[in-house]
Amino acid sequence: SCLYPLYTDVYLDVIKSFESAGFTNITTFIEYDIVTGWFADKGEVKSVTINGDSKFDSGNKYRPDAQVMITYHMPRKDKLK
Repeated sequence: SCLYPLYTDVYLDVIKSFESAGFTNITTFIEYDIVTGWFADKGEVKSVTINGDSKFDSGNKYRPDAQVMITYHMPRKDKLK
């Protein structure tokens, strides 16, 4: 079973899941890559890594301060100039 929800979830839900699991070092990165015709939803998670590792599940053990990086999609038009 997977430690994090499916990537189709909004990034805020994924953050809450990691916080509930006891993680304290959670950061986000925004990919401003949604354009008309793109099939990703605003805030949809693109990737999650723990200490740089993208392959993990609920059987893995990590320290609470392990670095969790959540990358998610946002509309290109929302990017600050």
